[in-house]
Amino acid sequence: MKFFKKIFLILLVITVILFTFKNNFIVNKVEKILISFSGYTENVLKEVYVSGRINESRANILKAINVIIGESLLTIDLENIRKNLNNLSWVKDSSVYLLPLGQLEIEIYEYIPFGKFTDLNNNTFLINKNGVKFLSINISEFESLFELYGKDALLHVAELPLIINKLKSFNFNASKIERIDSRRWNIYLKEGFLIKLPNINPLNSIDALYKLDNNINYNNLTFVDLRIKDRVSLKYKQVD
Repeated sequence: MKFFKKIFLILLVITVILFTFKNNFIVNKVEKILISFSGYTENVLKEVYVSGRINESRANILKAINVIIGESLLTIDLENIRKNLNNLSWVKDSSVYLLPLGQLEIEIYEYIPFGKFTDLNNNTFLINKNGVKFLSINISEFESLFELYGKDALLHVAELPLIINKLKSFNFNASKIERIDSRRWNIYLKEGFLIKLPNINPLNSIDALYKLDNNINYNNLTFVDLRIKDRVSLKYKQVD
């Protein structure tokens, strides 16, 4: 009985091997037929156009596309190419088209970096205006971008573009922005002082600076406190 079981197992293994070999042979044969047919009808890839790439590396783009000039158009998986591209750090979305005369056209839409967010574990990421973390970086990189930190900062990051733009109207430029107690913002400026914003209507509170702009001495200024409505408090460094 054991002898027949061994014979049966051996025959089963041989059958599986032959079936697998046959399937692979058929697949390879079909691919060769497709390539041959495509070459005969000139239905092959001749050119690849990529637009929209700014920060993502060329090598990563080519690896994600993974096609060869002369390849049959019938074997090119557009959805798979798009999926691979969208998995790249800088790529927010992409569009992939096959055009007449064997042209593959790819449009890449990259994330636009807005700031650098550092989490509670001191990991730093590039973020866009919606607070999407898309690339892990060193805090010293991208020096032109402001640093963002504090609990729940990403949940309220949509408030910041208008605040930053309004501060720029005073020629103030943010270097660091901190979320305080999940309620409000402290804006640290490259000009050497910080602005404490209220938790309610932080954007409108900045309007108070218009009335004081010509009367404020910004030398040795430590902070401007706008937390109390209709009141501006200034604190200066003690100078000997």
